[in-house]
Amino acid sequence: MANKTVIEHVMGELVSNDNPKKKYTPKLKLRITEMYVDEKTEPVARAVARNELTPMSGMVIEDGNYTLRYTFDGQQQEHAVRIESGTMLAA
Repeated sequence: MANKTVIEHVMGELVSNDNPKKKYTPKLKLRITEMYVDEKTEPVARAVARNELTPMSGMVIEDGNYTLRYTFDGQQQEHAVRIESGTMLAA
């Protein structure tokens, strides 16, 4: 099975775990692993290998614990994350 890495950008939603009224809508950079069998032109599976915040001019996200939501291949994704100094980390 052969793999290929591609980059996609999607809009996400960060909801503060401490204050659900505090929400941000950052642009995310998804690093996606596509898996191929033989020499098919379409991948047989796709998985998000990594997600990160893209630089958003003027958007400052406060440090803290958040729930990250975004849509990937038609499926709603939800992950616990922590923001520290503008960097998104796994919680």
